[in-house]
Amino acid sequence: MRFIARHLSLLALVTSTAFESHAQPPLPPDPRLPLQSLPVTARIDLPSAADWIAFGFGSVWVVNYRPSRVSRIDTATNRITAEIQLGPFGCLGIVVTQNRVWVPTCQDGVINEIDPLGNSIIRKIPASIKGGREGAIAYSHGSLWIPDNVSDSSSSSIVRLNASTGATESSIRTGARSDVAVAGFGSIWVSSSAENVVVRVDPATNRIAARIPVGPSPKFMTVGDDALWVQNRYDGSVSRVDPLTNHEVARIAAWAPTLAGDIAAGGGAVWLSVDGMPVTRIDPRTNRVTHQFVGGYGVDAIRWGAGALWVTDHRVGQLWRIDYGRIVPP
Repeated sequence: MRFIARHLSLLALVTSTAFESHAQPPLPPDPRLPLQSLPVTARIDLPSAADWIAFGFGSVWVVNYRPSRVSRIDTATNRITAEIQLGPFGCLGIVVTQNRVWVPTCQDGVINEIDPLGNSIIRKIPASIKGGREGAIAYSHGSLWIPDNVSDSSSSSIVRLNASTGATESSIRTGARSDVAVAGFGSIWVSSSAENVVVRVDPATNRIAARIPVGPSPKFMTVGDDALWVQNRYDGSVSRVDPLTNHEVARIAAWAPTLAGDIAAGGGAVWLSVDGMPVTRIDPRTNRVTHQFVGGYGVDAIRWGAGALWVTDHRVGQLWRIDYGRIVPP
């Protein structure tokens, strides 16, 4: 996902040593491909800062933070069917549940509950968030799980918010820079970027079930192919975590260090997106990179859904629809 500009220089200074310490070997030439060969089948024009992506109700939903809104696109026609205005600074991603769409806005500190039938915000739930965020919320067991930074510029805990009542039910200390949460395998997973671990939380007890060491500066995560996949920003690797053993079982050299980026799973592959490398394909059968498309500037979020791969370009304000089936191992 995008990185907040005012923090860029600070993080770059902090991470420069880490990049040197965890340098990857040179990328073999075979997986690298020019951006022009990426099989983009549609480029959908959106407001200028297209970012987070989610799927539901026959649509792909994209959060823009300049101007702050949610764009709804019909996956059958690739046309925008609704623009839903948000409060200031859409942030921390977007989640779709059985009958709702949830989008945080950090400058007004609320979770926006959107009714997809009317394409309107029906409730704004106060939450312990504020501006300057880069991360993601999750939904599971009737609750929204939100990185909590109400008292600091970065999170060290995850807050459980009852989606029906809006009440805070629990706060679980997970580790420094706990900015991303995802749901999967009956658990909530939280990456602690400062402690280089992924924390597994049991929603039945609100307690930590495991702390799993992964690569340096873990951030965004995804679930698929019986594993949790973790983007490690400092060295550009991807950790594969086995939910049965709570161990990292592979660390894949993806040669994609980044200050931001995103990761997704679907269509028989794991997909990584960072600026300058809009699509990297990892084969979960071999834990190796098969394709890496190189070039361009401004891509960020990546998701698989509705039979396609989708990437947002927040430099020009576009959503790319990609024929993932044409990206196959050699």
